[in-house]
Amino acid sequence: MGMIKGFAGMETTTGHETDAVLIAVGVLIIIVAAFGCFGAWKESPKLLYIFVGCLILIILLELSVGIAAAALRPQIEGTMKSQLRASFIKNKSVRDEDSTYREFWDKIQTSLECCGVSGPDNYAASEPRLNPSYSCCPPDDSDRAVEIKRSDCISLNKYYQDGCESKVFNTVHSAGLTVIVCGILFCFLEVIGIVLALWLAHSIRTEKGQEAA
Repeated sequence: MGMIKGFAGMETTTGHETDAVLIAVGVLIIIVAAFGCFGAWKESPKLLYIFVGCLILIILLELSVGIAAAALRPQIEGTMKSQLRASFIKNKSVRDEDSTYREFWDKIQTSLECCGVSGPDNYAASEPRLNPSYSCCPPDDSDRAVEIKRSDCISLNKYYQDGCESKVFNTVHSAGLTVIVCGILFCFLEVIGIVLALWLAHSIRTEKGQEAA
């Protein structure tokens, strides 16, 4: 989400919201794990069943978040696309108040090795008509002056030819895939935890029943 905000909103993200969510999830996991550990230590089927119920609840929450994210993906991508294009127009502005957008696009074009929304032609496609930004040019480690480097890059068309929109979405999709894979792995581990907890609770109840008999 921080990456999406950074690409779409052009605002500096503090990450406080993400930190709060991670802390809350961490506390929940500690509490749930405590039920499992304490239940196994005390051989208490009730605590183990509470542990199982909490794991099932966590899995349902994870599935709900995954389904919601999948359903909202087209809307989020549409918003990102429109905001990305709007910010590019402001990036071409010479007004001081729009310098944030120029800095943003310089950073994106340098880090993702791209130029413009769909390509370097975007700079000359609408008013004001400009040459591609120097951030569209590959790194030049020579000792020449910056203006000479830029002039050489523009005159020889050395700048990046790929648009940033596709690069941004590829980066976001890659991060999303990582989250999905991690989510599936965690769900698998939680299912194993449920099976083992139920097996242990059943074993404890059976053993206590035999002792009582």
